[in-house]
Amino acid sequence: MADDPAAHTGLRETNHEEVRRALIALNMVHEDRGLVCAVAQRLRAERDLACDRFASQAAGSLEAPLDKVRETLRAARCCLGSVADENAKAQEAGATIVTLVDAGYPSALADLGLHAPPVLYIRGQLDAGPGLAIVGSRKADAYGLEVATWFARRLAAAGLTIISGFARGIDQAAHRAALSARAGTGRTAAVLGCGLDVDYPRNSRRTAAEIARRGSLITEFPLGWQPRPWHFPIRNRIIAALGFASIVVRAASRSGSLITARLALDLGREVYAVPGSVLSRESAGAHLLLRDGAIPALDPDALLETLPTAVLEGLESRAPERSTADAGGQPGLDTAKATSTATEVDELLVALRNGARTPEELASRLRLPIPGVLATLARLEVDGLVRRYDGAHYALMTR
Repeated sequence: MADDPAAHTGLRETNHEEVRRALIALNMVHEDRGLVCAVAQRLRAERDLACDRFASQAAGSLEAPLDKVRETLRAARCCLGSVADENAKAQEAGATIVTLVDAGYPSALADLGLHAPPVLYIRGQLDAGPGLAIVGSRKADAYGLEVATWFARRLAAAGLTIISGFARGIDQAAHRAALSARAGTGRTAAVLGCGLDVDYPRNSRRTAAEIARRGSLITEFPLGWQPRPWHFPIRNRIIAALGFASIVVRAASRSGSLITARLALDLGREVYAVPGSVLSRESAGAHLLLRDGAIPALDPDALLETLPTAVLEGLESRAPERSTADAGGQPGLDTAKATSTATEVDELLVALRNGARTPEELASRLRLPIPGVLATLARLEVDGLVRRYDGAHYALMTR
């Protein structure tokens, strides 16, 4: 997903570091985000921040108010003195700052045109393989969480990078399931609505660290920026652009997930939607998408069979899941273990559909050892998929 940004942004500058500095400063401006992104596409040199001719030309070509462009450039000049500190803080946070003029800038974001973010903060490694977005409600029920987990794990096992927004509910279920795939080598990318150093959702630092270790955390917002309601619709365009397709699992009729889906459609991406109960408000958004032509998402394996040729070629070109050396000299050992774990999770979730069960009942029904069942139930409880009741009974979580 990375390429030479100059090939699609038109930004070519001999003094690369000066342009990077100007873009980082411009990105730190607390102003109209759309204007900041559009002006950044016109920037050719640091001196443009103080050039009234550049301001006039940018305002004319963007059909933007001249006074607003001047105000934005003036604010960016004031931020220039903070760029060195921003770079130092990013390094301390283990993050890389990638700008429009850097080779590591994702080429997929070029499809956003004037809305492409001028700067990205990335913690971890942004995967070069094909990505697919899975999004949905923060208030997902057990059905939604189970479906998101099922799709994310199977698709990640096939080599796709699972992209989502790191919110509680569907997003985090998709991230965790992707990380559990392919002998624990599944890939995921979380696009944030705040600075990389902000613990949001609260108490999610451990999950964020795991994603950064085996995937990537991505944001366009500078370090220290707190989440704001308008940040999330803004960040959704990045989720939509990074994936070749999007799946909406659970979404109300006025949901941020629908914004992601419509942005994906505008970008020419495929949109899938998971059908649910007609009586559920959390399925209303997905049903609206299905009514308007979204593809029903009924089975991850069926989805894999319809992947575009370019995506299939991207998957085929990737390295094997695990080498013999990675498995400690025992070929297939870790892969078999991970497959068994994923299968046990699926079987446990299916067994709990008809009501609460004790670990002993589940172990007997599934012919599994009780210690393994207890360990899997504990992990599912942490993930919010099951709940423990009095009498050591476990049941699917309902919200």
